Amino acid sequence: MNNIIANIKKPYIIGAVVLLVVIGSSFVVYEHEHGPEEKYQKGLHYYKEKLYKEALPLFEEAAEHNYAPAEAKLGYMYLNGLGASMHFQKAAYWLKKAAEQGDAKGEAYFGYMYQAGLGVPQDYSKAIYWYKKAAHQGDALGEAALGNMYLFGKGGLPKDYQKALYWTKKAVKQGNDRGEENLGYMYFRGWGVPQDYSKAAYWFKKAAKQEDPQAENNLGYMYEHGLGVPQDYSKAAYWFKKAVEQGYAPAKINLEYLELAHLFGGYWIKNKYMKWKEIILE
Repeated sequence: MNNIIANIKKPYIIGAVVLLVVIGSSFVVYEHEHGPEEKYQKGLHYYKEKLYKEALPLFEEAAEHNYAPAEAKLGYMYLNGLGASMHFQKAAYWLKKAAEQGDAKGEAYFGYMYQAGLGVPQDYSKAIYWYKKAAHQGDALGEAALGNMYLFGKGGLPKDYQKALYWTKKAVKQGNDRGEENLGYMYFRGWGVPQDYSKAAYWFKKAAKQEDPQAENNLGYMYEHGLGVPQDYSKAAYWFKKAVEQGYAPAKINLEYLELAHLFGGYWIKNKYMKWKEIILE
């Protein structure tokens, strides 16, 4: 009798085990297809196509599950008004969450929030703290930003051109436009490297081609004065205009005076021009 009962139970036990395996597999598949990482990847697809309004809710869903890359991307979108209105408090909230999970992009952009005082009180020390965290993870933006802080001695850091050059070059190796602009500026000034206008123009051009507004402005200046490139007022105006289109204020001043010079046949209103000349590369 016991053998008969045992034989009857075996198919039920096997069936139950199979059912549990099927249910478990289905759950894993569901999690893979509908989990935060999958939401993030779908959002990233839309983001790369510049379909920001479609990307934003997907990043939000992933971020609600504490998925750090989505939190960082969501913070960046609120910072720049992509897919939604600019909202610095929301940007800071999501970037902080990402940074505290060790996400390098979140750390770098959260550092920027502190440097610029956007959504948080301006605090260069905290900016440096987060830039260092990002830079030590090999994040190009963090490296470039940290190099810039050493270059100008910001946030209590002493000016250190060698450290500035070290971090800037690491960013440049990754093709970061901020690093390229920094390196161009170092060659322009002769800070940490021999002064070389040709190399300065080269790096400004590399960054300008990535639509870095400061580099566009600086490249315009190089063409205006024939520094490292042949003097060419048309190219100077072109690059100044590119920077102006991105809201870079010094480029607007440079363009206005360039146009005045053309209007008056090359005669500058010299005192005003020289006053602004000093700030255009800062």
